[in-house]
Amino acid sequence: MGLRRDLKIKLSLFLARKYLMAKWSLMSTLSIIMICFGVITLITVLSIMNGFHNTYKKKILETNTYHIIVQPSLASNRSPSNITHILRKNKEIISIVPFFDGEGIIRSRYLTRGIVIKALPADLLTLDGGFAKEIKVTEGEFDLRGDETIMLGAELAKETGTKAGDFISILTFRGKEGVSFQPTFRLLKVSGVFKTGYWEYDKNMAYVSLDSALSIFGMGKDDLSIGIKVSNIERVNRIVAWMNENGLGDFYILTWMDVNRVLFEALQNEKVAIGFVVMLIIVSGAFNIIGSLVMTVMDKRKEIGILRALGATPSLIVRVFIMDGFFMGVIGSVLGIFIGFFLALNVETFFSVFESVVNALRDAIYALFLMPLGFAPLPRFELLSDSIYYLEGVPVEIRFTDAFFITALAILISVLAAYYPAKKASLTKPVETIRYE
Repeated sequence: MGLRRDLKIKLSLFLARKYLMAKWSLMSTLSIIMICFGVITLITVLSIMNGFHNTYKKKILETNTYHIIVQPSLASNRSPSNITHILRKNKEIISIVPFFDGEGIIRSRYLTRGIVIKALPADLLTLDGGFAKEIKVTEGEFDLRGDETIMLGAELAKETGTKAGDFISILTFRGKEGVSFQPTFRLLKVSGVFKTGYWEYDKNMAYVSLDSALSIFGMGKDDLSIGIKVSNIERVNRIVAWMNENGLGDFYILTWMDVNRVLFEALQNEKVAIGFVVMLIIVSGAFNIIGSLVMTVMDKRKEIGILRALGATPSLIVRVFIMDGFFMGVIGSVLGIFIGFFLALNVETFFSVFESVVNALRDAIYALFLMPLGFAPLPRFELLSDSIYYLEGVPVEIRFTDAFFITALAILISVLAAYYPAKKASLTKPVETIRYE
């Protein structure tokens, strides 16, 4: 039985290869090109989207929301130092930062508007290596020592016309909920300007020291929240369970998924939607496979009839044409994977070349047709302008799980597309075919 099965498989492979190469039509070529193009597009698009999503996730988690946040609770009398002592027992926790989020109004010569004021420890760069890695100081220095200094986000500093060394006015309200608030004006010196890489934060956020927050907002140390970073953000629920078991169950504990759920779900849904749309390219390639194999069946009716007359079973004929579809899917997918990896790894170079070509055409059109008529120069073309997309390069992350899934799906679609013509070929009646052909 084993020898017979091996002979059937070898015969199926031989016939499939023979039919595919003997009738290498334009439809076959288009089928492979469409599958290849679909795989290339999916690999490139998903790699860029993975890069964007992970870059934004890292910037959000490292510079603002932390992995786990412990908020103060009236139900517990534990101090921040006591909480820190408990947290240090867990080896998966790599950073513990006390902080306070408040709101205020900034006033300069050019602007008056509301901002978020984040109070942080003066030795933050030592406490939080992830923050130190992601934050960039564009002016001055990262200095939160003392209670008379403030740091502004890059976009906020630009809006207010403020530079390092300038003084700005801050209006806040002292007091706690249920108690009347007292307005407080403070004149603070800008020690530096920072850039997180996330536009929303750089436009609306300022950093002050914890000492400043104690006086500006009239709060106590028990009002501080605790920001926690862990070695693996996918294990935060396990760490939260450990915290509840070790006496911290009375506090409000939030994970990064709770705080940013809407944003991250939107990013994931966007990835799925774009992947589905691009997958339609592969599906269109599958229709070409159907057309190609149907034409092969019509062209090879005589040969198929002879095979049936010699004893070939319908299942053998089905396997032959399904293998044709499988070969087309494999060829298109393998070519698409290699070209897609190459494009993804060199996407910035291709963007730069494309921009150069477009701008060269722009300059030529302006010089030949528009300049003689007195028109103003055309704006420079940029695919990803820093002023619009707030990017420093194109982040790319290739995931081999994505590549495997895309390849498997492309081959599966190709095999399914080959089933109809394969079934049609298996229904060929040998006597009628030989008689009329």
